[in-house]
Amino acid sequence: MTFLAAIFVGAGVLMVVFGLAQRSSGRREHLRQLLEIELEEPTKSPEALSDLMEKAGAYAERAMGKTATAVSLRGRLTQAGSNLKAGEFVAIVGLFAAMLGAVVWTLSNSLLIGLLAAVFTPLFGLMYLKSKARKRLLLLEAQLPAVLQLLAGSLDSGSSLLLALELAGEEGDAPLATELNRVIAETRVGRPLLESLEAMAQRIGSKDISWTVEAIRIQHQTGGKLADTLRVLAEFMRARLEVRGEVRALSAEARISGKVLIGMPIAIGLFLFIFRRGYLDPLLTTTLGQLMLGAAVVGMILGSFWMRRLVQVEV
Repeated sequence: MTFLAAIFVGAGVLMVVFGLAQRSSGRREHLRQLLEIELEEPTKSPEALSDLMEKAGAYAERAMGKTATAVSLRGRLTQAGSNLKAGEFVAIVGLFAAMLGAVVWTLSNSLLIGLLAAVFTPLFGLMYLKSKARKRLLLLEAQLPAVLQLLAGSLDSGSSLLLALELAGEEGDAPLATELNRVIAETRVGRPLLESLEAMAQRIGSKDISWTVEAIRIQHQTGGKLADTLRVLAEFMRARLEVRGEVRALSAEARISGKVLIGMPIAIGLFLFIFRRGYLDPLLTTTLGQLMLGAAVVGMILGSFWMRRLVQVEV
């Protein structure tokens, strides 16, 4: 009996080892097949959604045409440094609005609140675009004094303005270097340098860059030493940046207070919605509560704009 038991135990162990080996071999074979398939035909990302969004963007682009809204939106996208077209931006925002409205409607069980969420989504999209454009503009203006010093040094060494701009585009950092490289590319295909610079100033929408282009245009028409003018502009702009930093530091407390006043009701509302849903039922289920909630949202948006205007100081 002991001998038979040992035989059965040994056979069982052999069967387990054989099964594990077969399983490991099967996994290796499956992995090899997957790798062969990947080498023969690389995995392609699903294109159905991207094609649909591209078609929706093209349709929105045709529908918008050359209206004032389309021109303004294209300008905002350019200032923000985005590669999206106006129609593509509208299609993306519309998709997010529909998704957010459906989610809010499902969670709140209120069609009115879902519609409000969908309606205000484009507003938040434009606010994000404006914020991104402003950050890019501040970065451009912060890079400008150093670029002007570089241009002045290149002009003193005997280089032409075009070569100095090309050197600044190669040695500088984005986004200002990107704009200068675009000016150089436009000049190489036959566009006059001054027209390219004026188009850059109009595209960016910066007063500092507009002053620089105007100084270059005046010096080009009347003559004179452009390097000295660029150095004076660089010192002036650097002083403006220092004053702007001081103003921003002095208004930091007011800006933080505004963010707290706006964020606190939203945070408390989310907390009650998740953990104490019963307290918010009258706001979500009754008509009067929905109207009050909508009025509160509108009031918060208007209040946020008002507080931003109060703490915004132009330098």
